[in-house]
Amino acid sequence: MTAKNDVVAAGHVCLDITPRFQIQSRQDIGEVFQSGKLVKVGDAVLSTGGAVSNTGIALSKLGLKVSYMSSVGQDGFGEIIINKMAEYGNVDGLFRNKEVGSSYSVILALPAIDRIILHNPGCNDHFTAENINWEIVSSARLFHLGYPPIMRSLYADDGIELANILSKARSLGVSTSVDMALPDPDSEAGMMSWKEWLTNVLPHVDFFMPSIEEVLLFTNRNRWQKLRSENADFVDLVRIATYQEIATTLLELGCRVVILKAGQRGMFLKTAKMDEISQIKLLEQTDSRTWSDRELWGPSYVADNIQSATGAGDSAVAGILTAILRGLTVEETLQFGNCLGYQNLRALDAVSGIGTYDETESLLESLTPVPVDFLDKSWSPISSTGIWECKN
Repeated sequence: MTAKNDVVAAGHVCLDITPRFQIQSRQDIGEVFQSGKLVKVGDAVLSTGGAVSNTGIALSKLGLKVSYMSSVGQDGFGEIIINKMAEYGNVDGLFRNKEVGSSYSVILALPAIDRIILHNPGCNDHFTAENINWEIVSSARLFHLGYPPIMRSLYADDGIELANILSKARSLGVSTSVDMALPDPDSEAGMMSWKEWLTNVLPHVDFFMPSIEEVLLFTNRNRWQKLRSENADFVDLVRIATYQEIATTLLELGCRVVILKAGQRGMFLKTAKMDEISQIKLLEQTDSRTWSDRELWGPSYVADNIQSATGAGDSAVAGILTAILRGLTVEETLQFGNCLGYQNLRALDAVSGIGTYDETESLLESLTPVPVDFLDKSWSPISSTGIWECKN
């Protein structure tokens, strides 16, 4: 039977409310927000946010059939989310929670000051298997879930609820992928031990795609804290051996493909051996041998006019999943992921910079990979433009 949907984009969704401040020059935050002071603002920008929106809409713009699966409240914010998402796919899987309101963020973006985000997780914290339309899932080729570290129902109890969701999706013959998020390090999720969570969840994940900063917090908090204390960009401080060590551990815990996103450096991929890779249903139409036991680095592309990096990781995930769903090679998958991350940088929001599949293919012919001088002598370039492989 031909799948009715290419992918189900599930997980965290919210409404982003961004007031337009009329302040033109840099001011201390304490000067702007004072007790009793009226701060005049312009019209607010309303947009959907979270992994379901950012990754799902990018997938739709790339020409895939997308069904959205999350939870919104029976309130005005929920209506706005549903109406906006309906422009880019099937919203029948958006569950209406009668007890808890929709998730929203108020984003305070002042000139020359890092954004301040006021976030209400809302019904994202209560999303469970009971909220999932399994008929829609069974009609898809891939079930993708994003941001479990900021969805309490999916990180609590060592991830048992998420493990059950992914296990059921797999039992329906659907491949699975998971993207993570960086929680507040001082929050419940940020302070918990993630070892049991990873042990419970990863055996049900085909494609696992956290950022290097996220996965370091989850696997080695002391090392994460040390790097965060340095006066430099986090990804520029992480040695290539660290990627290799972490990916090896994650594969041993049960997932089959690990892709670690590294911002402006690109992304690292490590895959399981043939007996595991051959079980990924989504790779049945490709030569799965080319995916087995690989260790690749895909550099990002030189970007001169960066508008914003909001949602760049989500866009990269959309590029990765699009390449896999279209049967591209593992090397092309990394190129596509990095190209979508590049496109994201062209706009202030998370999705306006994303082009079509054909536009992405054309753009790839003109982009220049960034230097990879952080790779050691065990790495060498291969015929695919910009891709490097380690064959220790």
